[in-house]
Amino acid sequence: MNHFVLGSLALFFLIALSRYFTQARILRQQTDRERLVNQIAQHIRESLNLDEVLSRTVEEVQRFLNVDRVLIYRLWDDGTGCTIHETVLPPYPKILGQGFPEEVFPQEYHQAYSWGKIRAITNVEQADVEPCLAEFVRQFGVQAKLVVPILQKHREPLERPYLWGLLIAHHCRSPRQWKNWEVELMKQLATQVAIAIQQSELYNQLQQLNSDLEQRVQQRTAELAAANVSLRAEITERQRTELALRHTNDTLQALVTASPRAILMLDRVGHVQIWNPAAEQMFGWTEAEVLGHPSPIRLDDPLEGETSLQKSVLAGKTHPRVELCRHCKDGTAIDIIFSAAPLQDSHGQINGMVAVIADITEQKQRAEQLRLLQSVVVHTNDAVIITEAQPIDDPGPRILYVNEAFTRITGYEAAEVLGKTPRILQGAKTDRAELQKIRNALDRWESVTVEVINYRKDGSEFWNEFSLVPVADAQGWYTHWIAVQRDTTARKRADEIRLALEREKELNLLKTRFFSMASHEFRTPLSTALAAAQVLETSQVEWNQTEKRLRNLHRIQDSVKNMVQLLDDILTINRAEAGNLVFHPKALCLDQYCHQFVEEMQLSAGNQHRLTFTCQGTPCSIELDEKLMHSVLSNLLSNAIKYSPKGGTVRLALEFQSDAVLLSVEDEGIGIAPEDQRRLVEPFYRGKNVGSIPGTGLGLVVVQKCVDLHQGTMQITSTPGKGTTCVVKLPLQR
Repeated sequence: MNHFVLGSLALFFLIALSRYFTQARILRQQTDRERLVNQIAQHIRESLNLDEVLSRTVEEVQRFLNVDRVLIYRLWDDGTGCTIHETVLPPYPKILGQGFPEEVFPQEYHQAYSWGKIRAITNVEQADVEPCLAEFVRQFGVQAKLVVPILQKHREPLERPYLWGLLIAHHCRSPRQWKNWEVELMKQLATQVAIAIQQSELYNQLQQLNSDLEQRVQQRTAELAAANVSLRAEITERQRTELALRHTNDTLQALVTASPRAILMLDRVGHVQIWNPAAEQMFGWTEAEVLGHPSPIRLDDPLEGETSLQKSVLAGKTHPRVELCRHCKDGTAIDIIFSAAPLQDSHGQINGMVAVIADITEQKQRAEQLRLLQSVVVHTNDAVIITEAQPIDDPGPRILYVNEAFTRITGYEAAEVLGKTPRILQGAKTDRAELQKIRNALDRWESVTVEVINYRKDGSEFWNEFSLVPVADAQGWYTHWIAVQRDTTARKRADEIRLALEREKELNLLKTRFFSMASHEFRTPLSTALAAAQVLETSQVEWNQTEKRLRNLHRIQDSVKNMVQLLDDILTINRAEAGNLVFHPKALCLDQYCHQFVEEMQLSAGNQHRLTFTCQGTPCSIELDEKLMHSVLSNLLSNAIKYSPKGGTVRLALEFQSDAVLLSVEDEGIGIAPEDQRRLVEPFYRGKNVGSIPGTGLGLVVVQKCVDLHQGTMQITSTPGKGTTCVVKLPLQR
């Protein structure tokens, strides 16, 4: 029995102890809750900074409820909203600054929260939670949430409480069963937040009222101060106004006087009141001649509605631009732009008109010239191309304009070439040297004219002569290139035909010269040989006397040699013209060769002529064709001897240079006239001063052909009556 009693007492004691601890815990929670609410309320009373109060509230709620996120969601007047304060524990994402989509927070939720609805969600995965809401909060890790509205009471009379925002607690680590005291705490805190909001709004209104009051006081003070000085300033202002008016009148008078356009003012009856210097210069009438008199400029031209220009202006209409033709004092007609407006008096009545006149005679003439020039550009037979000034390097300047002639010549339509470079016309046969001339001119901004082969759109060739001119703006900067192109294919063909005819005439002339030369140069040695042979045949005395016989035989041999030399020269020229002249260079000691050649020529020249040889520089072996060099020296020395009929010295000079060797033959003979020097290398041509000196006109032609094969040059200088110098320059390396 005692044991039963003791057990019952122990059980009672445990139950009582449990109730005590439970009541103590509830009391402590209630105390903590009240303390939290009191702290926030105290903070609201101490601070008028709404952001600070809201930030403190979310921090304290998060710490007290031990949740993962607490936020305040602000609703705007247009129905949208965003998170304005938040406290969140890691690793959960922040929602600060984000809004709720309309499907998650529809209008009916607004209305429900406006009536004070509280929503506690234990588990977002429950069936009564909307799928879109569950999906939305899931991205922020929310598993349970508690939403309490923040309401402003009676913002407008006779309306339901105003929904300012929401106080929201998120539990993310697991679902959570929200307790009643937690809901009550959130409601109390939402009320405190609403109080803080209302207090902040009242404070802001008070601040605004104070500011408005201060502004009104300042404004009124300023008005009183202004009123105090207004009377004193009125006289000063009137004086200033009079000065300003006088200054304005002076300025307007100066502008009228200095204006480059004619300015005149007429009263209602058309008498001139103002006539500035530009009007005098434009029309010829002086101010003294027109002031107070009817205007010499007629304004009775009929306008629309059979009203004259002057009547229209006096009726109140402004004419900003009327083109007229009027006569000056001297009878000269000029084109003018007439701008007129009515003048009103202080009562708004029209008492006259003012007109500004510009002389556009030169402008219209330039416009007409421009129209004519444009017509010429459009309808000319020459192609006109306008391009940009840059770039000069590839891809080249772009085409901005082509005329119709360009299409006729090239086959390209304008749309096909605009924006492209003129280099599309170039091709394989376009002369690169001519293109380089163009490039050099472009670099120097100079005009240039060239003639090249270009290609049409269909690929056909045509000769194109074009002139390229740079165009500069008013500041001198080059902005464009203008090219005028002409198809010269027909002219080129005509030139080719003309050249062919000239060559045919030249060939006929050469034939005539050849036959004339041949008939003379062959007849003379043949006649000599024939006469010598006849003497030997008919005269036994001549045959028996050895000296006479040898003399006649030598005459026959010399005649044959002359004819053979003539034939060799003709064959050499013919082979050279046909490109068949054999060229076999080999190492040759030119100094020894020339020395020996001079000695041989001295033997045949006789005592009347003295041949000398000099050598300068360091002799070396040179690759030369010995046979061709024999023709060069033979012809040059033979000419020097032959055309020095009075004898004298013939000098052969050899000079070795670093890259070439110079052969110079100088005589003291009859010389060559300047007009003949230009034609010395024409076959069969001889100077007019040779007289009876025999010759064929082929020697220098042969020399030139031989020198050309050695890739050398020949230069002749001569003074009539004093002698001739021929210089042959042969390169050491070919």
